[in-house]
Amino acid sequence: MWKRPSISTYLISMNMLLLGILFPSFSLLFMREMVQLRDIQLERNINTIRQSLATRSASLVRSTALSAQEAIAGYDFTFLQNLLVQVTLDDPEISSCMALDQEQTVVAHNDISLIGSSLTDTGDHRSAALMASNFPKTLSAEEIQVQFFWPDPKINDGSPRTMEAVFPLYSGNSLWGLIRCGYALQTTDQQITQAIEEWTGQLLQMKRYFFILQGGFLAAGFIIAVLLTRSFVRSTQVLHSGVRQVASGNFAHEISLPGGIVCAEFAGLVASFNTMTEKLRLSNQQLDEYSRSLEGKVAERTQALQEAQGLMVKQAHEAGLAEMAVGVLHNIGNAITPAQVGATALGHHLANSRLRTRLGQSLAPLQEFLEEKRVLSFAEKQRLAQLLEHLPASINEEFDWAIKALQDISAKHRHIENIIKLQMRYAKVMDSAGQVNINRLAQDALDFLTDAIAKRQIRVVMNLKETPLVRAEETKLLQVMVNLIKNGYEAMDSCANELRELTIATDVQEGRPRFVLFSVQDTGSGFTEDGKRQLFAFGYSTKERGSGFGLHSCANFIIANHGSIEATSPGQGLGAKFTVLFPVAPNPS
Repeated sequence: MWKRPSISTYLISMNMLLLGILFPSFSLLFMREMVQLRDIQLERNINTIRQSLATRSASLVRSTALSAQEAIAGYDFTFLQNLLVQVTLDDPEISSCMALDQEQTVVAHNDISLIGSSLTDTGDHRSAALMASNFPKTLSAEEIQVQFFWPDPKINDGSPRTMEAVFPLYSGNSLWGLIRCGYALQTTDQQITQAIEEWTGQLLQMKRYFFILQGGFLAAGFIIAVLLTRSFVRSTQVLHSGVRQVASGNFAHEISLPGGIVCAEFAGLVASFNTMTEKLRLSNQQLDEYSRSLEGKVAERTQALQEAQGLMVKQAHEAGLAEMAVGVLHNIGNAITPAQVGATALGHHLANSRLRTRLGQSLAPLQEFLEEKRVLSFAEKQRLAQLLEHLPASINEEFDWAIKALQDISAKHRHIENIIKLQMRYAKVMDSAGQVNINRLAQDALDFLTDAIAKRQIRVVMNLKETPLVRAEETKLLQVMVNLIKNGYEAMDSCANELRELTIATDVQEGRPRFVLFSVQDTGSGFTEDGKRQLFAFGYSTKERGSGFGLHSCANFIIANHGSIEATSPGQGLGAKFTVLFPVAPNPS
């Protein structure tokens, strides 16, 4: 197991971390500035060396070009050849010196074998035509600058590096050609390399000095941190020891102030701690005395709570049965009223039937015709035919209406019988746990509340899938379902939503263990997240006359039977869904 570090380790580590960040950061900043200064100074030295070579070569090329132009003007190419050879011999750094015309033909060269040849230069050299484009075609009044062509530092093929100084040659006022002097850079490169090595050595020496200085600062910082931490840690150790003594139950322990207390805050903390332990000792004594008297009170209160809980469970069960009984009586009343109205209407209709009151009157002319045995006129025959035609239809219509009314009365009585049978099935004072079919129970719960749902013009959607049996107390589980369905349709009473729909569904949730799912979803008022946290709390209700015990007792019964209940809602006014999960009953085999 990982061991927590001590406070001394924390303090020393914190100080060393601070020093380890401060000194290296300062050193890196200083070294960066020194490197930048070294690079600037080194660049200046290199530029000075190269400028010295450029100045010297420019003076030589200018003077050589003036002499060459005089030789060209007098067509004295022998003098020009000797001049270039002499220039090469006088300066050992000049590797080549040549005079070219505009056709890139070598007119004079320090190497006599190359006179008259046409050079195709590669590498660091450039063609004469390209070089000539840098100079005016006619002699200008302005001073013409020497052009320098340095080798590319990125190309290093092992061949000697050469810098070329180029100056134009004019014949009269027209550009005649170029004079090119190549300077070997071996000496210049050696000077530059020597300057770089000197600066690199100085920088390395400075880095070593800074590393040694930084190590000395860190060592000194570590020693100072340890010395400053010792007295502070000694005080914290005294406090820690006193706290452990009190934590172990030794309230009589008093922390003594050592001579090495580092600050006034520790002294005040020690005094406050001793005062606290004194108060704890007195409180502990009072608690001991109170605990001895509290045990009897707790026993009495526990017994009273158990009795109240038993009474509450019994009352909840009886309240559920009473609510179901009220629902049954309401359904019976709703069925008896139409039956009574139908029977009264049937009696009134039969008493005032036209067949009963007007049939004799309607048949009197026929009787007269039969008694007189006279010949009937055409109109009388036609009227008699109509009478005989309508008489059977009227009799059938009267009997059909009476039969339908009797069938309606009979259906209402059957509905009453079904309700009574359904109530008698669950009319038990106490119930025992057994295997229950969720689908049958859901249908029975809906039957109890059919009239109340129909009166509210709510559309019921049943989505019952084949489910295994669950183990629970059948009557109480029925009360839970009735309560959830009742809450669902009552939630739509105060909602202006045009869609009034109640969805009752069952399903199987696979897993270990398997669960049977029962859900009731409405399109009613819904609830917020704050309201969700109080839904199943005792005494909480959103109804004006609600007791706040319905959902609370439902949740307690479901949890007691190893199930779970969850309420979800998209928001206020968007409906709600209550989902109940019960574990599948174990196989009897």
